Amino acid sequence: MNESRRSTEADQRQWRSSIEDRRDRGWDDWWASDRLDAAGWAAIFIWGAVVVLATYTEFSEDFSWWDGWGVFFLGTGIIVLAESGARLFLPRYRSKLSWTFVWGMISLSIGLGTLFSSAWLALALIAVAVVILAGAFRSSN
Repeated sequence: MNESRRSTEADQRQWRSSIEDRRDRGWDDWWASDRLDAAGWAAIFIWGAVVVLATYTEFSEDFSWWDGWGVFFLGTGIIVLAESGARLFLPRYRSKLSWTFVWGMISLSIGLGTLFSSAWLALALIAVAVVILAGAFRSSN
């Protein structure tokens, strides 16, 4: 009985170790496998820092149209749409093309709707719907 207990504890230790190895390796594999996504996220964080610095250093006081969240979402939308455009030309990264475009359009429309007019949100939602429908009915051959 004592022997089986030891083997069970050893199995559990080995199992926990393999789970931790897979979890660590999985995170690293994700960053390594989709470098375009990693670069996009880094650019979004840098853009957010620039917007925050512009707001807190009162640089934005010179612009009457400035709205921090609107500017952040506008820039995020542009970054994500640029990533989506890059995915068109890089076949290795095409698997997430339509969803990258959807999130880019949503971010862009939030930014434009906040800064200028809510009509941009309606136009962006229509564009997102067209992309989703095109993806749903696209031939997988």
